[in-house]
Parts: sequence; structure tokens; C-alpha cells
Amino acid sequence: MAKNKMQIKYKSQKRERNKNNIEVSSVDSAKSFGKTLIGVVVFLGVMYLCVFGMQKLGIFEKGYTKPTKEETTFSYEYIKIGTVFNRSDKTYYVLFDNYKNNYTNDAYINTLLSKSSIPVYKVDMNVKENQSAKGNEPNRKATKPSELSINDITLIKINNGKITDYVVSRDSIEEYLK
Repeated sequence: MAKNKMQIKYKSQKRERNKNNIEVSSVDSAKSFGKTLIGVVVFLGVMYLCVFGMQKLGIFEKGYTKPTKEETTFSYEYIKIGTVFNRSDKTYYVLFDNYKNNYTNDAYINTLLSKSSIPVYKVDMNVKENQSAKGNEPNRKATKPSELSINDITLIKINNGKITDYVVSRDSIEEYLK
């Protein structure tokens, strides 16, 4: 009774492998090689014509020139404006000026600063990185470099990372340092 309801599965026969061995004659082999060789030559010819055409269109013109590397100079005296508030000294002066134009005019101020026992750092406002702090009105309450606004020769005394003295103009700085 139970045997009648059972379904028996039989193994299917194994697939027979490809018994058709195609023999390739040397003529067919030579034709295949010739077609491949012609295809490669045609492809290279088309690529050459494309490159030649692009060259005539001016795509490969010299438009990019590698930037020249300028000599790196490192100075303990001149600093970037971003490092004004984080010097290792506890108390120090920072003098902001355009040193390319006014160097001879600042000789007296530099002499007065050199007599001081407090370290002096200079920020050249002509340098591209420092020009972001140029402004019309001085900011005497700045606490970080992005808040600085320099409009003339300026001397700042910094104590513990905070501005304690802020002097603007050549005459005022000379009076302050005397």
C-alpha cells in the first residue's frame, strides 16, 4: 500500500562529452590568423588617425606649465599671521608691517625693539598668506588670527596668548617703546 504512493527517481544518464572533434586545417588556421592580424592593423590605424586628428585640432597643445618651486626660507624672526597667538614664549611683541616697502623707515623702531628683553616677531603684510588680515579698522580685542584686522604698522604685545597692548602707527609705536 505505501509502496504504491512512493515516487522513485532514477539517475539520469551522464551527458556525453562532445564527440565531435573538429579538425582545423592549416588553411583555416592561416585564414584566422590573417583576419586577426588585419583587425589589429586596422585598429592601430584608426587610433593613429584619431591621435593625429586630435593633434591637428590642438588638443595636445602646451597649456599646462609646471609651477616653479621657489626656494624655501625659514625665519625665526618673521612669522605667518596664523601663528601670532601660539608662540612658545609667555610674553612677546608682534610687529605687523610691509617690510618690502618700509624697511629703512623702521630702523628706529627695530633699534628700540632690539633693546627690549622681550622677544620680537615680525609679520610681513606683503606676504600673500598674511594679507587676509588687512582691514580698515583695527581689532584690539582679537583672540585668534582670523579676527585680526591690521591697517597700518602695528605693534601688539601678547601675554599668555592674549593681547595686552595694541599700538597703531609709527609715531605711537616709537612713543610706546621709549
